[in-house]
Amino acid sequence: MARKHTVDEVLRALRQKNDVRVVDNYCLEILSDKVWDKKTREFVPNPRRRNDIGNGTWGKIDFLRKYHGYWIYRTPVFSNS
Repeated sequence: MARKHTVDEVLRALRQKNDVRVVDNYCLEILSDKVWDKKTREFVPNPRRRNDIGNGTWGKIDFLRKYHGYWIYRTPVFSNS
């Protein structure tokens, strides 16, 4: 079965998403769904998340992870590096 994606095409598409950040050294940062609120002491929906990751985007992320060795990190906020 032929692959549908190329690495450059997938990285270009992921850079347009708000909830995914492509970091150097084969790393992807993804905003987590929920974050810990210190005031209410419970998990609440992440206010920074825009919910623009769909099934097609997850397929592209899986392609990078399985075939090209990318790491996925879930984070409440993006790092500054």
